[in-house]
Amino acid sequence: MEAFGLTNTIIPVAILLFQAIFLPVLTVPTRVMTQGALARGMMLATILIILIAAVLFAELYRREGNDVIGAFLDDPFGRAEFFLGRAVISATFWGPVLCFVWLGRAMDVERRKGEAKAREGRAL
Repeated sequence: MEAFGLTNTIIPVAILLFQAIFLPVLTVPTRVMTQGALARGMMLATILIILIAAVLFAELYRREGNDVIGAFLDDPFGRAEFFLGRAVISATFWGPVLCFVWLGRAMDVERRKGEAKAREGRAL
């Protein structure tokens, strides 16, 4: 198998980057007003991306001809640790993108809070 190619590197990285950009849309409510709620949603997105990456890496290893199912049945915790470790390492690619998404969402939260305070001040 090739070391760097479309199906074993570029497409998986693109899938994970896509998840980092669009998964927070599903895990964080659109009109969230607190940084805590935003943080919980972003942490959920992070966990989901890591799980998706682990499954993706297991599939890549299966395509190389490895008996992934047999390995999981023999040592489920060891194999889970192996693929989750690979998934965490892949965060070097999608982690910074997720951080920028988080920053943008955090600025939106603060903007909405400021607008709410301004409306509240006008009503008095």
